[in-house]
Amino acid sequence: MNPGDRRGLDEARRLLESGKLREAYSRLLHLTEKYPDDEQVRGHMAEALVMQGATHAEAGEFGRAMTEFERSIRFSETPEAHINLGKIHLVKGEFEDAFSEYSKALDLNEDLPVAHEALGHYFLETKDFDQAANAFGRSIAKGGHTRGVYLGIWEAFVGAGKMDRAHDAIMDALQRWPEDDVILGWVGLSFAVAQNDHESAEEYWKKAIARNPKNLPSLFNLSGLAALRGHRQEALDYLKRCVAIDKSRTLEMWGADRQDPRRKFAAYEGDEDFLDVLGVI
Repeated sequence: MNPGDRRGLDEARRLLESGKLREAYSRLLHLTEKYPDDEQVRGHMAEALVMQGATHAEAGEFGRAMTEFERSIRFSETPEAHINLGKIHLVKGEFEDAFSEYSKALDLNEDLPVAHEALGHYFLETKDFDQAANAFGRSIAKGGHTRGVYLGIWEAFVGAGKMDRAHDAIMDALQRWPEDDVILGWVGLSFAVAQNDHESAEEYWKKAIARNPKNLPSLFNLSGLAALRGHRQEALDYLKRCVAIDKSRTLEMWGADRQDPRRKFAAYEGDEDFLDVLGVI
């Protein structure tokens, strides 16, 4: 590779690192035509294609995303491409294909925390909670200290009926992210579900919305707690705040609550004021 093209490759690398994907891709496309067998060029192009695919996946354009991930593998097979393909298969309910892609990622790098995390989410979807807990645990052991890993292992332990271990996991997360409103909300949920301690649950849900007034799950849980206590107006006021933030998600959570054996809103499911707030009458 001549010095000018070497500088171009270095610039493409910098563009990728700064998130300027289109410019990086344009430079790399030119270089792949000149140096089709150069491993560095092919590796950078594979990375760019994974990034493009991830952008399409975030927009819900799964077909385009899969095409980019598959192109990436043809340039250079990486765990990241297989993980992203697996995520799309999982969203589409193609469980065998998802498991196959995650297995390929782990074959390429068994020490990659994100691959174990992805496998944990696969096992959550297939309701194999013990395997999910094991996968998330391996991710943590290999350095995967992300919010998603800790929330995943909490769900896995709850699903397996290991409530104390679930609560310990979310309290570990709280130590890492004491000001994170999402974590605060899940700590509240853990107190309610895993510890049957509604006073502490309320405390953490209120901390969550103090940090982020648009924390919808915490607001909805506060509404449900008020409903359980028979505090009708308080429950209604919180529900109004939920609808103002996101009506469709609030309706989804309302519907999920009706399927839950605990049914926080059981006393108000037919209440015209609640149904009016939800816009279903």
